[in-house]
This record gives sequence, structure tokens and C-alpha cells, in this order.
Amino acid sequence: MKKRSLLTKLFILTTMFSLSQLTYGQHNQYDRYRGTYPWKVNLQYSMIDTNYSPKEPTSFNELNAASLPKLSLEYYAGHDVSFKLATVKNTVKVGQIVNGETVKEKFDVLSVDASILYSLGGALNIPIVDPYVETGFGYMNFNGDSKATYNLGGGVNIWLSDTGLFRTGQYNRDLLVNRFGLNLSAMGKKNLSNGPGSYMELSAGVFFVF
Repeated sequence: MKKRSLLTKLFILTTMFSLSQLTYGQHNQYDRYRGTYPWKVNLQYSMIDTNYSPKEPTSFNELNAASLPKLSLEYYAGHDVSFKLATVKNTVKVGQIVNGETVKEKFDVLSVDASILYSLGGALNIPIVDPYVETGFGYMNFNGDSKATYNLGGGVNIWLSDTGLFRTGQYNRDLLVNRFGLNLSAMGKKNLSNGPGSYMELSAGVFFVF
């Protein structure tokens, strides 16, 4: 009887230890280099909708492609919070609609944005996909006019390190390729002054942590 009781206690202790190690392993599996590589650079293909309406959130009729890729740099500050600085240049073509007005001459839209991001994937320990919310302010040169914007949006990071596609024994996270990932994002930009300049920005691309 004592032997069975001892075996039962040993089984319970072993199970508890295994579960604790499994939980620890899962936490670190999805830690995504933040402690080792806090910097993250993003290179994205970007498009803006200059006639976007919140009343029709799935309608994108006036998309303008970026003339240069969107470039951004992030720093992970801890507790699932990151800071980002981004810049992109888009071109609006003749005949397109900008906030209800038809464009008669082609012009460029240059923006520089500073944002704070909160990782929902990190907070909830979600593997592979890492959804996040983002907000901040920006400077925009819109058809020659300087404007300030309030930005609000979000996106999803897809970490190659979480997928297990590139693995060498137990050293999966040491491979350089696993420091890459994919990103999808949507950002609404509100012109803080009167007149045109508010738009929706859609971006997709790759990132690398270092």
C-alpha cells in the first residue's frame, strides 16, 4: 500500500514537472528573439486608398501603388511593446479620386510615421501568427502640402522560426533564415488639418530581426 502511494506521488510529481517544462518550452519557442535581437527592419510593398470610406470598409476603389518600397525600423522595448519609425512614398495618378475630388495632375505622397505597437500574439502566446495593434502620429507631404496625421491600424507578423519549416536538430532558432518573417498590415491615416489627405494604407512584405 505504501509502495503504491509512493508511486502515485512520484507519478504526480513527474507529471507536474513535465507540464511545467512543456509550458516553459512553449513560452520560449514563441519568444521570437526579442531578448537577443530587439531590432526589426521591415521592407513592404504598399498601396494607399485616397478615397477610402469607413462606411464601406471592404471597398478599395482608388488604390495607388508605392513608387518606392515602404521601409520601417522597429525596436522591441519589452512587455510586448515596440516602437517603429516608417517612411514610404506613393504616387496618385490623374483621374483617380482623392477624398471625393478627381485628380487633374499626378502628385506624390511622402509620409514619415512614428508608432507604438502592442503585440497581441506575444501577450497571448499565439504561435506562428502574431497579430498586433498600432497607433501614432506622422508627417505627410501631400501634393506639396505639409500635414500632420493621426494613425491607427494593425497587422499580423508571421514568424518563420515558429513554423518549423527550417530546422536543424535542436538548433532551429540559430539558423539565419529563421530570423526572417512575413508581415501584413493596414493603417488608417487621418489628416489633422482641414482638406484632403486622409487615406487607408495597405502593406505586405518581409522583415528581419537583428
